[in-house]
Amino acid sequence: MEHPIIDVSKQSVAQFATESSKTRAMRTVAWYRVVRPTLVLGTWVLAALYIRWCLANASEEELSLDAFMPGIVGIGIVALSMILWTFGRQMDAMNAHRVRRMPQATEASQPDTPHEIPEGDAGRCLVAYHDDDGMISHVMSVPEFERQAA
Repeated sequence: MEHPIIDVSKQSVAQFATESSKTRAMRTVAWYRVVRPTLVLGTWVLAALYIRWCLANASEEELSLDAFMPGIVGIGIVALSMILWTFGRQMDAMNAHRVRRMPQATEASQPDTPHEIPEGDAGRCLVAYHDDDGMISHVMSVPEFERQAA
């Protein structure tokens, strides 16, 4: 897919028509605004109806707490592991001693080519320089690139 899903759902038919035909633009907008949300909602409704039917037709033994404990424990283990993973990632990100070093490139190794820097959240963008073999030789953030270009 050429567009991020969240951005696509906000685009109008006219915006899609600039990239493709009017018919294809209408189909794309209909898919992202009507068909796909209907499928997702329908899946959740069918799942809820199935669970309701299972609970309505279950015996007293199947509805006891003992029958639900393995599922509850499994869900708890998964939730706990996700919480610990999140805390671990945050602690790793805050660790100031863990800095990834990039090889320093000299002025002679950097080509004089113009770069287009997208507007908006440029904090996530990087400028990469490639060697003759196509491998990345040097990477810098956009603010570093702008300071160097000035």
